[in-house]
Amino acid sequence: MALADHVAVPMVVDVSATHKAEALDELVSVTCKTLGMRRQKQILDDVLKREESASTYVGQGVALPHARVPLETDFAIAVGRNPAGVAWDAARGARARIVVLLLTNESLDPGRHLQMLGDISALFKHAQVRQAALSAQGPVSVVSLLTAPAKPPADRARRLLRAPADTVVAAACRLARHIKAKHLVAFADAVASDEFVQQANGGSDLVVICSNKTRFTEPNKRIRAVIYTPPFPTSRFDQMKIGILLALSRGLLTRTDKVVCISGNPKKGVFDTIVVLDIATEYDFFYTSAQNILPPDVKPEVLERVLGMAAEIAVEGREGKPLGTIFVIGDTNTVNGYVRQLIINPFRGYSEGERNILDPGLDETVKEFAAIDGAFVITGEGIVLSAGSYLRPQVAETEALPSGLGARHMAAAGITACTNALAVTVSESTGMVSLFKGGVILMTISKPVVQERGMVQKML
Repeated sequence: MALADHVAVPMVVDVSATHKAEALDELVSVTCKTLGMRRQKQILDDVLKREESASTYVGQGVALPHARVPLETDFAIAVGRNPAGVAWDAARGARARIVVLLLTNESLDPGRHLQMLGDISALFKHAQVRQAALSAQGPVSVVSLLTAPAKPPADRARRLLRAPADTVVAAACRLARHIKAKHLVAFADAVASDEFVQQANGGSDLVVICSNKTRFTEPNKRIRAVIYTPPFPTSRFDQMKIGILLALSRGLLTRTDKVVCISGNPKKGVFDTIVVLDIATEYDFFYTSAQNILPPDVKPEVLERVLGMAAEIAVEGREGKPLGTIFVIGDTNTVNGYVRQLIINPFRGYSEGERNILDPGLDETVKEFAAIDGAFVITGEGIVLSAGSYLRPQVAETEALPSGLGARHMAAAGITACTNALAVTVSESTGMVSLFKGGVILMTISKPVVQERGMVQKML
């Protein structure tokens, strides 16, 4: 979804208020004036009502207030900034330095509303985007922010590697022709330029894996599909695991395919790695003989969102302490037969729209409840049914797990052995993220390594 097409206020608004209600009043006022809307008070009340239900603070100094209102267009986006911060969530002491207001046409499908929220949240997770909004002394174009490539500058890439940019891509295309690989998978975060799309002309279908949702918004006949992955730092081989898994879940690849993958280190800004993958036999990536990676009732975007959230929990923990948790996704009618609440269910009584995992405003809530023993039970549509749930699967025996994995992983293996659900675990001791299906580990991702940040990023 092209975010820039829905900008209502062209320039970032300098918000003077330091309290949430007044800051929202400023931003809503500018938006309504720009759009010629007369229902400013009603729109402000709708936005504040959503805030009363649950805070829209999504972390890293960013808040995403939103509401469904009468609009002539599908969406209207406005961005405000206050480097000193707006007091947004008193309970957690959270201050929002960037406020992105999203107004959605009330007649639009709720799924598109959640998708837009997710796209905006994913974009502002990039430190470069936040820095561009806050560090500029003068006016800042919202379109320039929403289309900002979260990748190293092309000139830096050329300085770091003098070799022709198309060398690795050309070699990958030749290799794909030689082994008759059906697909060429490119991990676009590794490079500064999109020239590789034109260079990948070896006859194989090109599948692009990317974390920047604004980068490939224009149609391109050379690209079969673009898959967006969670924007968290990890090794290139774990990138491949996630990318291939999501491609399989969307039906873009099959277990019988051979693919050629090209990747690299984003800090260098060039492709430097080629990997040939026979999906059916590559035991490092997949450990099960299941033919369908994704249960029929689970949407691919729900799995993507849960994997991203699990990785964030693995990296961040909570208040400096490591956390472990379980997410059980899909086949909830069967799963609920093996669940007993350890605590009163904190999600009970809320509307489905307020507890959809695809809403980035739910991130902080989920991370907070991850500190509670037990699992999250989530429908294939993304609705969180419960937290603090004790899993007691009725299985005689499951396949032996690797050494060092404990009760949490045994519970995940057990619940997927007796249901058609997926389970994602975060190890408290190692930060490893594991995906279970059919009672066995389908994929593991090592804890992403976070480099020491500069002072500007710490401020964000």
